[in-house]
Amino acid sequence: KIKELLEEYETIASKNSIHEQYIDYIYGILSWKYGRQEEALRWLEKSIQCTMPDGFQPEGLIGTEEIKLLILFEKLNYEHGEKTKKKRKRYILFLQNIKKYVGEKIEDQEGKASIYPRITLDLVRFEIQRKQYESARRLCEESIELLTNHFMLQGLLEHIELLKEIYEHINVDEQRKFKLSQIHKVLSDFYVLDRKQRKGFMILESNKKNISLDWEVIKGIRNAYQISQEKLADDIYTQESISRIESQKRKVNHKKLEELKNKFGIHLEIYDSVLKTTDFKVLDLERKMTLHCKRREWSEAEELLERIKGTKLERDVINQQFFKYHRALLQYNKKEIKGYELKKQLREALFLTKPKEMDIFKGHLTNQEFYIINCLGLAEYEMGRSDAAAGIWKNLFKYYKSSQVDFIFHYENVSLILSNLAKVLEEMGNIDEAETLCEKAIQLSKRSGNGEVIGRFLNLKGWILEHYKGEKEKACLYYKQAFWFFILFKQYEYSEIVREYYKKISGSDLISL
Repeated sequence: KIKELLEEYETIASKNSIHEQYIDYIYGILSWKYGRQEEALRWLEKSIQCTMPDGFQPEGLIGTEEIKLLILFEKLNYEHGEKTKKKRKRYILFLQNIKKYVGEKIEDQEGKASIYPRITLDLVRFEIQRKQYESARRLCEESIELLTNHFMLQGLLEHIELLKEIYEHINVDEQRKFKLSQIHKVLSDFYVLDRKQRKGFMILESNKKNISLDWEVIKGIRNAYQISQEKLADDIYTQESISRIESQKRKVNHKKLEELKNKFGIHLEIYDSVLKTTDFKVLDLERKMTLHCKRREWSEAEELLERIKGTKLERDVINQQFFKYHRALLQYNKKEIKGYELKKQLREALFLTKPKEMDIFKGHLTNQEFYIINCLGLAEYEMGRSDAAAGIWKNLFKYYKSSQVDFIFHYENVSLILSNLAKVLEEMGNIDEAETLCEKAIQLSKRSGNGEVIGRFLNLKGWILEHYKGEKEKACLYYKQAFWFFILFKQYEYSEIVREYYKKISGSDLISL
């Protein structure tokens, strides 16, 4: 199937280095999967030559996708044939150099999290072989911290397995060992029916390449700003990337920003930002604020919102909507306003960009409009109007189901809908439908490599088994998994709730040795 799609891609993609690199990269992966290692290496080397004819140059600018390509090539090159001391030394030197580059040049922590574990995985193994357990521990824990901070699953189990091995050789608190062993077991069990989902971490990852790029425009911008292929071929759709590009020369105006986005994107709804700005520092504050919201750390989120408000943002309707929506959400979660007031403020925020007389589910929805409509469902639910809430979430789910883009691109939005919808359906007595949504969401999380809401769905699945199916023993297994996922991703408010559920059934505590 992949080969068929690749051949179709070749027929419609314009002939330029970016598309050639992508096509050669996929052919390399296919050759490797079919066991044709030498052929795979030739394809990958050809792919590298498309944008990096001199290979890895630490003094140059290299994008995250180019880094991943280099890592893959060097790894397969090392593993192919006899592993001589010379090959091993060369491979270790490459990993150390690319690690240094990523540490010094990649500012975006989320981008770093997608690369760093690919580098450290083999470095940790080499350190263990040399019995350098402390340095191996530091590398391993650093990667695990990066991954969990951004709810990333890809590469997580591999690093936890290595850290578990390292802990056998160094002095570590028993409680810490116990916690790691429990997390390791939960992650292993989570993948037990789907081992391929994690084994492909280094190689097969969802690719967001878009075939609408215009080579002449790319060539001109690259020459003008001296930026890497990745920033244009993979990540230019985000305002953060354009901000970094433009800040090297001058502040971009929004007309040019829109021209760039329109030129480079097909499905712009995937890449919509919720703030209208080209200041990367402001966008970074917004990202950190969002992370605190996900962890339900409302005071920290509010502090960052005030910092964003204190910056010199353009007085634009998008920014007005951003502040109005987040202020209402924070006030509600800090119990300063009730559900009806939340609904009133959310509608005011939504109607800044959506005409009142228009069906809110018609036409294109920006990410910010989606968040507001999702919260309108929460407001209806808090006011005791479960049917209205379910109707909102079903319509949102229908909106994304009608999209031609795979759910995996809309993971955060779709998972939010499924989380809320499954819960309200369970409360309304639609048990089978709620259980089906839980199972779909868990599989979607595996596919996307995102662990943000897995704990919630495991928790709800356990609740359904306990209260509706009478399967308390099986429910305990789901509660246990949910608990350790919450601990792993620092979602402590949820972990305490599910801990009590487990204790009530089993009579034992999840964190006892």
